Parts: sequence; structure tokens; C-alpha cells
Amino acid sequence: MKVNVHLVVYILFVCCSAIPLPCWGQAELLIQSKASIDFKLQGYYGLEESTIFSGVLSAGGSRRVETQYRGLAMLIFSGGQQYPLIIGSQPSVVTIINSSQIPSFAVEDENQLFYKFLSDDVQVDNVDSFVGVMIRGKQLLDSSGSIKTVKELHEKKGEFQEFLQHNYRDLSHSDLLRRLLGQYFMMHEYVSYHRENSPAGDIQIIYRQEVLSGVRTLLAIFQDHIPKNELLNYCVGLYYNRGMVTMASFIADHFESFAYCGDNKQTLRNVPANQTLINSDGSEIGKFGELQGEITVSFVSYDCPVSMVRTVIKAREIADANSQGGKQLLIVVPLEQLSEKHRSMSRNVSGVAMLFVDDESWSESNLQNIRLPFIQKIPVQ
Repeated sequence: MKVNVHLVVYILFVCCSAIPLPCWGQAELLIQSKASIDFKLQGYYGLEESTIFSGVLSAGGSRRVETQYRGLAMLIFSGGQQYPLIIGSQPSVVTIINSSQIPSFAVEDENQLFYKFLSDDVQVDNVDSFVGVMIRGKQLLDSSGSIKTVKELHEKKGEFQEFLQHNYRDLSHSDLLRRLLGQYFMMHEYVSYHRENSPAGDIQIIYRQEVLSGVRTLLAIFQDHIPKNELLNYCVGLYYNRGMVTMASFIADHFESFAYCGDNKQTLRNVPANQTLINSDGSEIGKFGELQGEITVSFVSYDCPVSMVRTVIKAREIADANSQGGKQLLIVVPLEQLSEKHRSMSRNVSGVAMLFVDDESWSESNLQNIRLPFIQKIPVQ
């Protein structure tokens, strides 16, 4: 039986409707496998996801998992296959054949009920039930791909806004919340903003104003549920992750008071002269003390899209200044281990070298409880 993972998430909540989310209290799972597997259990909290458990089972092995998480979890294998798993009030025995087959359950519980709904293609008559909310969310997503005009965009955005506002509690414990927010902004790309006898520049102005209006409305809808800076970062990330850095920066600039991550900012101490620097291709380029020119350091985190957007914009400003005879350098310091996600920022800039510090311990010793973005000119020690 083939499982549609997205359908799984929607139907799953018919089972979760009897489980308060989150409902804390110790829950127990016995996971046993007939094949060697590497997997994790993932749960959902609004715009965040959290690993409940991760581990490896050998063929014929088992693992007892105790957790206080209740509700929807996703069983994710290292190969990318995903299956939903309901963690309820009763102990569950989950048997995995292999990563390409649906897990089975030894006791009559919400999981068996859930997969029965899938196999029997049950119709939902009560649209006010929890499963009704999930199905209407799916229908709303499906209906948004055909819009073409600004009028249709306004109408569909209104439907999204109303649905999100009235169903946040249910949506916050599924990936459906994030998918709806993503599509809410993607709809702007489907629309023709052309107006007869209007200059081409008006199209961009109208487009940007529509996006800003959407962000403003979402900030109002979720103000009692999601911190404004977290929601704004999510919206900025939707554009940054698609390579639309200028649009992401436009949003951050317009809502500057919410364009940050973290709580406090501390003064940056001097960078050690022997600090090793990494080029954007991952190769070692030399020591900090060997640099010449005006040096700017920018701290970033891939969990904080605003910091990455600000860094790219700063790099573009430096590139422009250098084209006029400047001699500025930009050093990027990740707050986590340097990765391709960080180095890929350099693809959004030309005309300037973006160098990276590959030393997470150094950034931790110099800055704690940092508020990002944090960009500062510094001297060499």
C-alpha cells in the first residue's frame, strides 16, 4: 500500500483530536525492527520542529522510547522516507519491516485507526471536526494554484487569513501551518500585476506592497501565538531560501523592529591574529593577522535568516565600495559549525571575497546571548 505522506499529515489529526496538544505526561513506545535502520522521531511546535528521539536499530533489535511528547510525530529514516506516528496516552508497539514499508502496530490504538482511514478512503462528513480542519487546509492549498489576477489574490489571501486565524491551535501541531504560510506568499508569484499604460516599475511596486501587506496581516493574526521576530524571520527565510535576497531584505527593512534573533548583544573582542580563515570553496586561505584593509565581521546563524540576508547585503555594499577603489574585507562568523549553508551566501555576491571563520568555540567565547544581525568593524589583535 502506497502512502501519500502529505495526506497522512492531514488525516492523522482525526486520531489526534482526542489527544490534547500538547498533552504532557510520560508516554512509552517500543520500536522494533526487522531490518537495520537509522531513524529519528520528529514532533511539531508551531513553526518549529523538534527531534523526540534518534537512534540506530540492528536487524531484529528493539528500543524502548519514553517521552513526554504527545500527538503527531514523524518517523524519518536516514534515506528520507517518512511515516507518521501518533504518540498517545497508551503504550504502543511499533514494528518496522524496512524503510520502504508502512510500520505496523501490535495493539489497537490511534495508529491502527489512522491507517484504517487511509486504506478505506473514509469520507469526512463533519467539517467542524479536527479532521475537517485538516481536509479544508488541504483543499485551500490545492485551490490556490489557479489564481491569476490581483482580485483573485486578495480573495484567496482572505481565505488563508481567516483559516489561519480560526484554526491556529490545530495547525500549530502539524507541518500544515508552515505549508500554508509558504503557499500564502508563493501565490504572489502566480499573479500578473500589469496594468494598462503603467510603467514596468509599477509592477514591482505593486508586487512588493502586496507582500508587505501579507506580512503585516500575519503579524497581527499570530501576535498572541508566535513572537513577531520569529514570524518575520520565517517570512524572510521563505524568500532568502529561494534566492530572492533583495525581496527578503526589503521585508526585513520594512519591519526592522522585528528583524532580529536572540535577546542581547555583547561587544565583540578583538579577533586573534592566528585565527584561521576559510574561503567560500572550503579551502584554507590564511590567518586573520595576515589580512590587509578595512575589516568587517558579521555573525550569522542558519536558524536566523535575517542575519544571512543582512550579511549578503553588507557584502554587496562592500563590493560596490571596492569597485570605487575601496579595500574592505568581510569575515563571516557562524554561530554553529561552518557548513555549506553558510558558504553558499557567497553565491549571492560578486566582486568581494567572503571569508569564513571555521571555529565555533571562538565565537562562543566572544559572544553569548547574541542578538543577530551583528555586523561590526574590528581591529586585528
